[in-house]
Amino acid sequence: LGENPQRGMEAWEKRNAQDRTWRIIDTVTEIAAERSVNASHVALAWVAAQPGVTSVILGARTREQLADNLASSDLELSPSDLGRLGEVSAPTFSDYPYGGPGIEQRSRRIQGGR
Repeated sequence: LGENPQRGMEAWEKRNAQDRTWRIIDTVTEIAAERSVNASHVALAWVAAQPGVTSVILGARTREQLADNLASSDLELSPSDLGRLGEVSAPTFSDYPYGGPGIEQRSRRIQGGR
């Protein structure tokens, strides 16, 4: 979809432009403002604080980004912060295969079928 950015945005919006996504972003941003750090610091510290996580993969492209990302290792989120983030990001279950997309999938006919 790189040749047609608008199509890429359509695909992103179908997967990610959900109220839940915006609530997560808002919560990360609020915590960052409360602690006077970047949202990226909160996001990386949050991932690192998850049970079973022993390393965080950084996506830095420049030395400045790397230094900024590494600064997140100094941030320790409070139990309250972790609770807020955990609450808004709790896994949800899709209605597939039982909702609309699943019904459409089950009612498709095989080409050449009856």
